[in-house]
Amino acid sequence: MSTADPNWFEDFFDEDYLRFATDRYQPEATAAEVDFLVEALGLREGSRVLDLACGHGRHSVELARRGCLVIGVDLSEPSLALAATRAAEAGVEVRFERADMRRIRFEREFDAVINMFTAFGYFADEADDRLVLERVAAALVPGGAFLIEAVNPVAVFGRFEARGWHELSDGTILLEERVYDAARGRFETCWTFTSGGERREHRFSHRAYTAPELSAMAAAAGLEVEVLWGGLDGSELEMASRRIVMLARRPG
Repeated sequence: MSTADPNWFEDFFDEDYLRFATDRYQPEATAAEVDFLVEALGLREGSRVLDLACGHGRHSVELARRGCLVIGVDLSEPSLALAATRAAEAGVEVRFERADMRRIRFEREFDAVINMFTAFGYFADEADDRLVLERVAAALVPGGAFLIEAVNPVAVFGRFEARGWHELSDGTILLEERVYDAARGRFETCWTFTSGGERREHRFSHRAYTAPELSAMAAAAGLEVEVLWGGLDGSELEMASRRIVMLARRPG
């Protein structure tokens, strides 16, 4: 399989992706995830939260329902448009901004920053991932917390499948083909959507960091890692855990 364009993330998150993303997560699942975020981050009414790589805003909107003051940042215009629509439908106020996560310029503005659903490791140069964490640290108030949720590559290796099929609720068929580049530590993936007799390919690539690697990067950015979980249910991180959830804090 050929590798994705280094800037694949600039146009990957289009209507096809949003059809998949909105089909995958029901409101009850999002509410349960936000329950965990509220408890883990100690959020309360009036807490200032940055949802970094917010996508179509499912966490942003639910956090706003809980009384948080939320800014959602994403590079995808279709995602942000859908997020704004969903916020309006929910009757909540969320400020959505289009920006590259490497170039956010917030300084000591947020009680918490979240980065969900493996929205990290996109960039071809790992220095850019480190830069993202430095910008996160700068965006937090002293004592503010950062929570990142990502895939656990250690668990993926034991159940790796080169291809898989999904049928979306509207009948669209999604073929997912994957390879792991061990030398680069990256998953290269091709999604092929088939609907109405049409086939559309989307390629993406991400660097899958292990828990120790994420922890070391956070520490290098000036954050103190407090806890690692194996999921948004607060389970213990183990080799078989499908997710890594890391909570780190800017020193007070």
